[in-house]
Amino acid sequence: MIRIQALCKHFGNRQVLDNLNLEVENGQIMGLLGPNGAGKSTTMRILTGAIAPSSGEVYVNGYSVTGENDAWRAKLGYLPEQNPLYSELYTYEYLYYVAQLYKLKEARKRVAEIGELTGLTEMRNRRIKILSKGYKQRVGLAAALIADPETLILDEATNGLDPNQIVEIRNVIKEVGKQKAVLFSTHIMQEVEALCDSVAIIREGKLVAVSSTHELMATRDRRSYVVGFVTSPTVEELRQWCVGSSVEQESNGDWLIRTTSKEDLRPILFHQASAHGYTLHTLYQRSSHLEEVFRTLTL
Repeated sequence: MIRIQALCKHFGNRQVLDNLNLEVENGQIMGLLGPNGAGKSTTMRILTGAIAPSSGEVYVNGYSVTGENDAWRAKLGYLPEQNPLYSELYTYEYLYYVAQLYKLKEARKRVAEIGELTGLTEMRNRRIKILSKGYKQRVGLAAALIADPETLILDEATNGLDPNQIVEIRNVIKEVGKQKAVLFSTHIMQEVEALCDSVAIIREGKLVAVSSTHELMATRDRRSYVVGFVTSPTVEELRQWCVGSSVEQESNGDWLIRTTSKEDLRPILFHQASAHGYTLHTLYQRSSHLEEVFRTLTL
């Protein structure tokens, strides 16, 4: 498990983490979200012992990461955003090397098992330097999993994967996450919705939301509507029709209207379009998406 208590981190006069409190239990996959510079990577680097906190307590697998007992390291798997690999080694040769670092018994058997789990069997005799970015990510994930860690920290684990590979790796993380504490950082909101049990959102080093994925999306106080016209009104007209709402145009030409009002805007939009001679071709309320929650909490 992971437990973070009153965590602070300063780099000179710049405060990167400010009184962060967070827990990830075994069997839980938590998505760690935040805009660039929010402190996600710093948090992960502290959890892995790469850097020390300025203050606060951090526990991994029941041990303090700043304490003298470093037994927690043997049961921690980590895939950093910048995946470090020995490019001249063959795929299974590299995994065998990692297994030896962990002093695993029956290391070759374990390499074969983890290679099959992560879909690397056909790449076992290829040098890492000629693998695609997606397969390099698989190698990094296999290395993180090879010692059967109790805690798994994944920073942009699906980065560079094609849609089919994303589904495969997602299924791997889901399966191993049934018995492990997994902290998963990504910029792909669909991945969080599909993979994570809970979500923690940080902004400027502070925790602004932590909840189950379902509850966080269900408790939003903002509604979103999509409206499209054959010939479109101006943004000023739309703002006059929907007072107090934000209006922005999407890439396909439709309009996205966000409001905190509980009143349904669809009848208003239909009436105003008809009254002003505009023909609608699209009008619906968009279901809650984590991306919208994220924007609301971090802008």
